[in-house]
Amino acid sequence: MEKRMMAETIRLIKQKGFSFTMNDLAAALGTSKRTLYAYYSSKDQLVEAVVEQFIAEMKQIERDIYENESLNVLEKVKQMLISLPQGMELLNMGLLNELKKYHYDAWLTLDAFIKEEWAIVLALLNECKQQKRIRNINPDLFVHMYIGSINQVYDPEYPLKHQFTTGEVLESIVDVLFNGITADEEADAT
Repeated sequence: MEKRMMAETIRLIKQKGFSFTMNDLAAALGTSKRTLYAYYSSKDQLVEAVVEQFIAEMKQIERDIYENESLNVLEKVKQMLISLPQGMELLNMGLLNELKKYHYDAWLTLDAFIKEEWAIVLALLNECKQQKRIRNINPDLFVHMYIGSINQVYDPEYPLKHQFTTGEVLESIVDVLFNGITADEEADAT
């Protein structure tokens, strides 16, 4: 039942945002609110569980990429930067603000994950530097630039939010961060 509750909660969040009610969830599951409250004492606790599940899934994706021996170190970094945030399609720009407004503790958990869980990426970036796969950049600064870009994408006032998917925007961000903005021919001419 708990897995069904989580899956239906995610579906309701995608459909209604965080304004869904426990009545909505009970009706969708064909059960009573009393049954829901046997698993989670409040909607806040349920939303926190969804966020924690999401983070656990993101960490598993990161581990899978890190352990993938068919990828070189640079490909691993790129995959992590694209794959982790794409999973956040659930938390699009508007939903992230709703999460912060209505379920602040869950938002704090997610925000801490976004800002602090960079040890593997930083280690891989340092390995890239040692292998001369990237220039001698400051990995911490690179991560902060990337996080700043993510924050822009999830800003509800982001001007391109209806023109591109979040995934497309993040792929473009990674492309610019890794390849710059000059074309190969122009880079060779300078």
